[in-house]
Amino acid sequence: MSEMLGNKYFLSRNYSMAAATFSKVHSSDPHNLSVRKKMIICFTQTGELSKAFDFFYSLVKENIKYIINTDPVGDDCPCEELANKYGKILPYESNSNDLKLLLGMLWLYCDVDKSLRFFKQLKLIQPDKKRYTEIISEIKKYLNPVKINHH
Repeated sequence: MSEMLGNKYFLSRNYSMAAATFSKVHSSDPHNLSVRKKMIICFTQTGELSKAFDFFYSLVKENIKYIINTDPVGDDCPCEELANKYGKILPYESNSNDLKLLLGMLWLYCDVDKSLRFFKQLKLIQPDKKRYTEIISEIKKYLNPVKINHH
């Protein structure tokens, strides 16, 4: 199985086949950022939210810019379309942490501020979740890089 085949499935929005193919590629090339980034999207769409979050968390910690600098057109990234599809949290879904997590992950690909808002909401609901705190910290570091004074 090749990354190219996974990309073909991904482009045709066959997320379950893309996830299966990318998983095989990942097992032989675990440092492939492109595959890991796409696996996050695939797993959000196949209902494997905890797998998606594991990949998301590790990629955010390793290289948050790789997700944030996604080119929705050039990378044919469906994130904005997917985030908008799930986007409006209806009153009966307002307690859905899974939906907030899904949107927090998807929005990081195309709107950092929206992603940050969802992770802040999750942190308020589940203050003991260390990963949320770390993700918020990484997003804030990206948004406000430390300025070094040279004297």
